[in-house]
Amino acid sequence: MDHKYGIIQSTSKSCIFYKQDRDGNQSTFNIFIKPKKELENKDELFAFIDNEQLKMENWSTGGEPTIKEIVEAFGGWATDAPAVFEMEAHNSMSHCLNSVLKKEETE
Repeated sequence: MDHKYGIIQSTSKSCIFYKQDRDGNQSTFNIFIKPKKELENKDELFAFIDNEQLKMENWSTGGEPTIKEIVEAFGGWATDAPAVFEMEAHNSMSHCLNSVLKKEETE
């Protein structure tokens, strides 16, 4: 395994995952939900990958990302992750994205 993986934060409004190389350099995968504005009827979803320490290209969602786009980006980011981490991360993501998932299902 080339990287060590972990979960920094997991709440109903955000989750942050990290991977670390052998030299201690880290990358984070961040998902957060901005509560809806008064005049709008839905929460805003954001996701980004911070690869600065690994000297790789950063990634972020643009516009209104779909859950599928975020899950696909996570899969590309965590290519060598152990299965146990992936299961824990998917549970964390589903907890975090639950309110957005419910809205997508009803639309």
